[in-house]
Parts: sequence; structure tokens; C-alpha cells
Amino acid sequence: MSQLLNIQNLSISFPSNDGQVQVVHDFNLSLKTGQIIGIVGESGSGKSVSLLSLTRLIDNAIIQSESMSFQRSNDETIQLNTCNEETLLDIRGKEISYIFQEPMTALHPLFTVGKQVVEAILRHQNVSNVEAKTKTIDLFEEMKLPHAKQLFDRYPHQLSGGQRQRVMIAMALANDPSVLIADEPTTALDSVLQKALTKHMVESCKKRNTGLVLISHDLQLIKDFTDEVIVMYKGKIIETGTTKQVVEAPKSIYTQSLLQCQPKFENKSTVLPTIYELADYKDGEFHIKPFEEQRFTFQAVSTDPYIQVQQISKSFGKGDGKVQALSDVSFDIYKGETLGLIGESGCGKSTLSKIIIQLLDADSGSLLFQGKPANRDRKAFAKKVQMIFQDPYASLNPAMLAGDIIAEPIIVHKLVQGKAEIRKKVEDLLIEVGLQASDFGKYPHEFSGGQRQRISIARALAVEPDLIICDESVSALDISVQAQILNLFNQLKVNRQLTYLFISHDLNVVSYICDRIVVMQEGKVVELKDTESLVSNPEQEYTKRLLEA
Repeated sequence: MSQLLNIQNLSISFPSNDGQVQVVHDFNLSLKTGQIIGIVGESGSGKSVSLLSLTRLIDNAIIQSESMSFQRSNDETIQLNTCNEETLLDIRGKEISYIFQEPMTALHPLFTVGKQVVEAILRHQNVSNVEAKTKTIDLFEEMKLPHAKQLFDRYPHQLSGGQRQRVMIAMALANDPSVLIADEPTTALDSVLQKALTKHMVESCKKRNTGLVLISHDLQLIKDFTDEVIVMYKGKIIETGTTKQVVEAPKSIYTQSLLQCQPKFENKSTVLPTIYELADYKDGEFHIKPFEEQRFTFQAVSTDPYIQVQQISKSFGKGDGKVQALSDVSFDIYKGETLGLIGESGCGKSTLSKIIIQLLDADSGSLLFQGKPANRDRKAFAKKVQMIFQDPYASLNPAMLAGDIIAEPIIVHKLVQGKAEIRKKVEDLLIEVGLQASDFGKYPHEFSGGQRQRISIARALAVEPDLIICDESVSALDISVQAQILNLFNQLKVNRQLTYLFISHDLNVVSYICDRIVVMQEGKVVELKDTESLVSNPEQEYTKRLLEA
């Protein structure tokens, strides 16, 4: 294997009012042809910015490095940190290519997906439009996209999340790059699709002899697909080595702590440790802290159904384009329980949650709230049942202050009168979810992803609901922040006697937090059991496949 990338002592800073803020310290990476390197670490650890700096895709960054050598496809070795912009324009997307985390954001909504891949090919290859289209369709077929010719003319919103991500992989590989950088490429996808897509991406890279850098907070994904691992914290490399050594016998206290933060069935009802409870960071090093296991004490679950979902069916489209999203879905949610809802992308989980919250109407079936039709008094129902959405970026209005976002439902439902009383209630909610009262006056962009999710939780709690629907509400968070949010959900359940419908594609998370689990496949309920029975003795082959993934 020949050397593709050799980065030595990379440091990255950004200008600030106080001079410069250094965000990456002495980053090193050596990548060979066909090699797969994983980079893990918490949000803000410098993973993405380190790799984006290779082709100067970050604004205002001050980049310094002893060496950023890259061997081009013509065997010419250049220094990426000193080469001119014209050379970089030729390299970007052709020899060093990127797959970004959110395909709905990365793909242009006003152009068909086929046209966008064709554009990437025409930019770097001397071929005709017809040849570029043929190559694009071939790439779609290689990515196992269904009906590749018809899909060429579809827009991003007409594709599922998994299909959009396959298009992104096809675009990234369209020019047979030497280096592919995949930045959290499958975070929002279910575990089965996540594993299948990553496997397909890895095989495509091996076929082309492309070096792959996989950035992820999913340690299982890193374990399954990479040759070497780099662990980062606060812009520094904490540990590096072969994947087997780092994952199975980590030397760093930080890496050990990261592994212990993972939720799983064995930890059920316990307070998940976070990195900062397991280790102290002093003088640039981690030190072990004593950690005492604690358990949550939950209220008994009611024997009377709180919500009854009865034979709910829902379809979209008409004629040949009709898609049956849900078929005769039935189950009960009992007050005081956490009911899990799992299944692959497109199985109908989110559609069902929108019907329960009454953002969508079912074609048939009924929804009972405490034994009565839920649509009898929608405003009263909305006060008792709230929802926390998956994306903490998209679900908060960027033009509103955090405090005003949380205050809005309080004002709508007229729970508190007077500005001073409303502000006091909002500040109490901010403190309850682990933020500060002073955060009232900040905008969403001033918070981290985990903090934004806490604001979403505070907004849901503002009307003092009995039941909260959590729709993939921890899937985009790194492991340590995920542990903090799961602990918060459990603590709120204890303090407020809450009931949850917890929707997720991550069976580790669901088995940790849920009392019972509903398994959905192609719009139908295929299995419903208490968590222990489902994890230890699944009946359906589909459930077994989810567990294996």
C-alpha cells in the first residue's frame, strides 16, 4: 500500500476578540491506499474541522502544519497547506471527496439527484452529458438504489434518508477519488441500514483502492469497519492504534470512559456514567475518578391504558403511486411506562407518531385518550401529550431566543399570566433540564447539539404533559451527551411521573430505557414484548436481524 496522506502536527485556530482560539493541537494522520481509519470523539473534539482543513473547506481558519502531503493520482506529491487555490479546486471532489452527515442539507433541494451527480462528473471529467448520465445511473445501480433510471429524475425530498445517503456516496465516488472522508455518514439511519450502507461504502472504496477516513461517534460502527482508530478530545489525539487494540483494550482513561457511557440492557434502571463523572481532565491528562453506581426508582405502571392505538392505517398518494405507510397498527400505552417503538427506516414509526400527536389524520382506525376519542378536544390533548423531535437544529426557530421558544406554549395555553411569572417559569425549566437561567437570552446557534436538545425538552415540559413522544431524540448526539440526555429523561420520569413513547432505531438505547418494545416492519406491528423477553428471546426473524445489527 502506498502513502496517500501524511499530516504532521496540524494545528487549527480561529480569530476571536481576544486574539486566537486554538481548536486543534498537533493532529497527525497517515493514510494508505485501501486503508480505513476511524476517528471518534465527542462533539467539538475537532474531528470534522481537522479533515475539512485538508482542502480548506472552513472559513477564517488559521491552519499550521509541518506537513500536509498528498500523493495525487498522477504520482505527484503536493503540500495541501501551501498549494494554490487552482490546485485545490482540481483536487476537491475529484481526488479528495467528502460525504457529509445530513444528506437533506448537502443535496440541493431544487435540482434532481441525477443532475447533481452529473454536475460533479462534468466538473472533473472530459465527457459528454450523455456519458455522465450513463455513469450516474451505473453508480446508482452500484449503490443498489431501486429503479435507478427513474430515480435519476427525482428530487431529494422524494427519496428516503437511506436513498439520499446512497446518492451522496455515489456523488463522492463519481470521480474515483484517492481519499474519501465520510463525516458521520449514517448517523440518522436505522442500525440495519446503517450497517448495510457502511459495508457498501467500504466495499466500494476497496474496489477503487480508495483510502477512507470514517468520522463517527458510533463505536460499534468503528469496531466493525476500520483498520485503525484515532480518539480525539478537545482538539487533541488522546489515543491511536489498531481498532482491535483501542476498542478491546484501550489504554487511555478517556477511551475507557467513552466505552462505559454506552447504554445497554445490562445497565437498565441505572444512572449512566458520563465521561466527566468517570474521569478528571487536568494538566492535559485524564485521571480516574471513583464512580458509585446509582439506580432510578420509578413509580408503578398503571394497569389502565392511557393511550390506545386501535387499528390505525395510513397511506400516501393515489393509484400506482399509492404507498401504504401503516396497516392496522394497534397497541396500548400505560401511564408511567416507557414504551419503545423500533424498526427500519420507512417502517412507519414517524408517521405513527405524527398521527398520535395529531399532526396527521389516519385513514382508518381510532386513537383513544383515557378511553375517549383523542380528537374530541385537541387543545386539551396537546397539553397532555407533547413531542421532542429528532433534529435539535431544525426543530428550534433560529430567530427566537431560547427563553421565548420555551415560553411560547406557556403563553398559548395561558398557564401563567404576566411577563415576570412567565420568565420565572421558563428559567425554572432551563435549570430543571441542566441549563442556566441566563441561557434565556441566547439564540439556538449559541448552544451545542446536546444543549439544544435540552431546550426542546424544556419546551415539551412547559405545558406539564403526562406523555412525551421522543422521536429519535438522541440519535444525532455523541455517546457522552446521549448518556446525559437519557439520564435526564429518566430523572424527569421520576420527578414528574412522566410516560414516554420512545422511538429509535438504536436497540441499545431502547433496551436501556424502555419497559416494553413494539417492533414495526413495513407499517405493521410484528412483535410486542417486555424488553427482557424481546432482547433474550425474539420470535420474529426481523427482530433477530435488528438485534444482530
